[in-house]
Amino acid sequence: MDPPVPAPPHLTLTGDSPAIGLAHGRSWPEDIAQLAEERTRLSRDAFWAGQGSSRIDVAPIAQACWDAQQRYDERTTAELEAMAQASGVPAEDLLIAGGFTDFVDAVRAAGSGPVPPDNDPGQCTAVLVSTQASADGRPYLAQTWDMHPSATAHLRVLTLRPTDQPACVLLTLAGCVGMTGINHYGVAVGINNLATRDGRPGVLWPSVVRKMLRETSADGALRVLRETPLAGAHHYLILDPQGVGYSVEATPTRCAITPLLSVLAHTNHCLAEEAVAVEAEKTGPASENTRGRLASARVWLAKHGDRLHRLGLRDMLCLTGADGDTSAAICHGPYAGYDIETGGAVVMSPVDRALDAGWRRPRPDDFAAYTLAAT
Repeated sequence: MDPPVPAPPHLTLTGDSPAIGLAHGRSWPEDIAQLAEERTRLSRDAFWAGQGSSRIDVAPIAQACWDAQQRYDERTTAELEAMAQASGVPAEDLLIAGGFTDFVDAVRAAGSGPVPPDNDPGQCTAVLVSTQASADGRPYLAQTWDMHPSATAHLRVLTLRPTDQPACVLLTLAGCVGMTGINHYGVAVGINNLATRDGRPGVLWPSVVRKMLRETSADGALRVLRETPLAGAHHYLILDPQGVGYSVEATPTRCAITPLLSVLAHTNHCLAEEAVAVEAEKTGPASENTRGRLASARVWLAKHGDRLHRLGLRDMLCLTGADGDTSAAICHGPYAGYDIETGGAVVMSPVDRALDAGWRRPRPDDFAAYTLAAT
């Protein structure tokens, strides 16, 4: 039997926004600098941003995104500024490192027309389970996190207990303000990446997630998302303890909303016609991977739902660790032509204010549980 996979490193941070940013930056300065350098370089790589991207000067785009960040949210801006001070990494570079996949949407659009990437990689398989489809009446949000293999080592879990906003638990990267998480009201927010042709300088997705996690309901989080001037495209999943949930394909110019009714699965291609209209085309292994994972997730949910009649926490933990054939595995390692691997996974229970996190391709017993007190 394979040895257990440890959970990602975890920190609890307290204080106001600057104090949290300082503590974050002081905890992992080398990791933060390494990831920022790598992602600044990759933002000009054809694999991510398309042919001709190597000739684009990304500095003005990063500055424009930083200007948008400063206008958007004072608290997350203060956190990033303090993190920059502590880590020695400029705040603009922290934005690129954390919001990389939105940033490359903006870089792609800054070229000579919106050029698709060479082989845009898909990242993440995500599901929502309603109260009606749940074995215990609890709604669930579960997702994997897939990315370039060198990013896996930088995965972290943060428990934030700020003095100026609601407490939350986040799966994130060293230097990133948050990728996915749940707050003490039980509002959960997840993401998976989309590639778009309507990218532009604007707000990058980690700051959007953090602002959504200040809300007391799924409807409030949805409102925040709809009001944000986005830089790039993501699929957002929103869920609250009452079982109100949304699947949202959001780009800088489109917002396609699907309410949660039963069970919903999503990967890294658009499903709504209005979002498909501005999507960067996926071909080859990238297309096979995202479509294969979506089919696998739907088959898995249908099979286990039929067998159990309802889905529970253990099922979600199993789903986010499920392997399979190369092109359709929900969790996978890099393979020829597709240098992306599953770096981790989370399952969130809004009723319990709980986030279970696993590193790499976790089995059910590899997850660590983090719980916030209900309010």
